[in-house]
Parts: sequence; C-alpha cells; structure tokens
Amino acid sequence: MQRTLNLVNAPAGKRLAAWLIDQIIPAVAVGVVYAVTVPAVLAGAGSARQDALVTLWLGMLIAGVLSLAYAVWLWGWQASAGKTPGHLLLGLRITSEEGTPAGWGPIFLRSVLIGVSGLVPVVGPVLMLLSNTWDTNHQRQGWHDKVARTLVLDVHTGRNPLTTGGLFGPSTFAPGALSPGDPGHPETGVSTPALTRWPAFTAAGPITTVPGGGRSPSPDASGPSSPDASGPSSPDDRPAPPSTATPPAPGAVPKPAPVPGAVRPEPAHAAAGRPAAAPTAAPRTPVPAGSGHSSGYREDRVILVGGAGSSADPDEELGSTQLRSRPAGPAAVRLRFDDGQAHELSASALVGRNPAAAAGETVDLLIPFADMGRSVSKTHLHLSVDSAGVWVTDRNSTNGSGITPRGGQRRRLEPGQPVLAPVGTTVHFGDRSFTVSAA
Repeated sequence: MQRTLNLVNAPAGKRLAAWLIDQIIPAVAVGVVYAVTVPAVLAGAGSARQDALVTLWLGMLIAGVLSLAYAVWLWGWQASAGKTPGHLLLGLRITSEEGTPAGWGPIFLRSVLIGVSGLVPVVGPVLMLLSNTWDTNHQRQGWHDKVARTLVLDVHTGRNPLTTGGLFGPSTFAPGALSPGDPGHPETGVSTPALTRWPAFTAAGPITTVPGGGRSPSPDASGPSSPDASGPSSPDDRPAPPSTATPPAPGAVPKPAPVPGAVRPEPAHAAAGRPAAAPTAAPRTPVPAGSGHSSGYREDRVILVGGAGSSADPDEELGSTQLRSRPAGPAAVRLRFDDGQAHELSASALVGRNPAAAAGETVDLLIPFADMGRSVSKTHLHLSVDSAGVWVTDRNSTNGSGITPRGGQRRRLEPGQPVLAPVGTTVHFGDRSFTVSAA
C-alpha cells in the first residue's frame, strides 16, 4: 500500500491482532515453564515426596517472575518508543495526543483499563480494544485511549510522528545565527544574500553617483570627501585618503550603509540654486508568512528616493525612512477547534494540513491541523479578522468548506469568495471544524 504524509488511525482489527500477539509471548513462556515442572510434580505425587511440592512452587515462581519482567519491559518499550511485539509486526505505534512518546503514566493507565475490562472474560478486553470503532472523531481513539490521552497510528500506511517531528510534522524555521562553515560566515568565502546580513557601518558622506545615472555635482570643499567619487578631489590630482569609520558612541544607534538605488540628501549649500527633486517611494517589502507577527499592529518601512517627475508628498521628507503604523485593528477572536486546541486571532491566518502563504502574500499566523481522516487540504482556509468577525475564504480545497451560523443552516463556501463568520459561527473545513468565539 502506498504511504501518505498524513497520520493514519490504526484500524480496530489491527489493534486487536497486535494485542493478541502481545499476549501469546508470555503465554508461551509460562507454558514452557509448566511443561518442565509439572511432569516432575506428577512423578513425585504418588510417593508424597516433599521435593515435588518444592518443584511446583519453584515453577510457579519462575513463571510469575518471567511474566512480571515481560510486563515491565513492555511498559517501558511502549512508553519510550510506542512499540510492542504486535505493534512492531503490524506497523502500529502508540503516541501521546501531540505525536510524542506517550510516557510511563499514560501507558500504565491505559494498560490498567484493559486489565480491568478483563473482569468480564473475553468480551471485556475485546470491546475495550475495538471501542475506537464507535469514536465519532474518525475512529481516532478507544475508550482507554481517551482516558490516557493516547493515539494508536498505522505507520505502514501513514507517517510515523515519533520520527518525523510529532503530530504536525517537521516545523518550518527561520534562519538563525550562522555557524562557522556555513555559507556567509566570515570564516568562509561564500557570500549570502544581502537580506541575511547586517549592513556594514561606514562613515557618513554624500553620494555623488547613482547606479544607472550620471554624476551629480560634487559638494564644495568644505564638505566631507566621498569614497565613491570617480575623480581626484585634491588640487595635486592625487587620490584623497579614504575616510575612516568612527566607532559609534555608547548608546548611539549606528547608521546603516546606503541602500543601492537610494540617494542621500545633499547638504543644503550644495543643493542651493537647484530645485529639489520630488520623492518617490520604493515598493513595500511584504512581511514573510510565519515571521512571528501575531498582533494586529505592523510597521511598513518605506524608503524614499529622489527622482524627477514624481509627485511630492508634503508630509514626507526626502531621503528619509518613514514608519507608518497601522491601527491595532479589532478585538481578537478565539478559534476553538474540534480536537480541543484553541488559537487567538487578531489579524490574518492560514489553516490547513501544512499551510503556506503564496508568493508575496502576508499572513500573521499559520495554523497547521493534523487531520488523520485526510479531509483537510495543505492550505485549506484563509482567515481575516475585522470588527464584524472573521472573514473565511476557501483556498480551492479538495473537500470544500462551509459555515453554520448560530441557530442556522450550514452553507457551502465558494472557493475564493470571502464570507463573514460572526462570533458563534461554526466553520467547517473538510470533515473538521472550529467555532468562532470572543477572546
């Protein structure tokens, strides 16, 4: 059978078969012990010898020790690796609800519940092990699994969360600090893109050349010399010595290096007698999805450059960096999912099996939802909050989406068309759902 990247619930038949295999092993061991000791006991029974009774007790003691040792070993193997001999043969794993090792406590509780069900011989354990059949949440958990908060997964058909990063799989990450040997580290000769490096701090000075344009007139002799000037600036035509960077004073904020394409404003005396060029705004760079913005407040950094013929904004300064603050937006809402998890949302989010923003798209929150019923698409929904509630947009999902207003009827969502979901609305995506409530 072809494997899938989703998690797959173990079917009831496999669970029961794995448990039976686990019981066969100690039964065989105890049977071997009794096969050795019982004939000796029967042989000495007629003579009423004392050693026959000793042999019987010794056989029972050995069988008990072997059974206890097997139970402890099985307990530890399930707690740390989610395995038993039956699970290993049939491709099953026991995990916590987060897809991590279940731990000693939950496995003990789970085993006790199965043991207690044995008070009703045969029928009790069978019903307990098959109880996931009646679980309305895609036959996800049996009664003992619900109490112990465990999952039983089929890793021959689906993904093994114990080796692939838990319930949601490997997490996306943002590049951290560069280690020695990494591309872009000072010890290596391989450079990295400019966006992954801090700009070098250089001495301030006017820029007299612009890439793709002609040279502007040099400032007068009283101004500082520019290392970018193409001609000599001293009277004897010798190149002027390069300016040296002055370390910033303690507590002072250093100035970054000039941005290519941006023109530093010239001193007032150098620009006198010439009309000032109107500023033009460079395109805004979108904030990458998943960059950690979780609130409704965000800053847009706009770099203004000089250019002829562009319209001037009287509220903006030439060559400066403007920080425009967006309002904090409406009050946040809380999304309560049918598996128990909850997320507070105040801006925008994507929901799906492994959601990812499209090229150039800006979102504040990614909500991965591990649907073991395989009904949720990779990026299923786009959510956006305003004062009226949550605007829900289906992202061309495979199994569709819908909303059910409080006390109303379910309505199917058309792909790409946002629909308002006020507080109290239930939003359906695939076979799963969440409810919108006030934060």
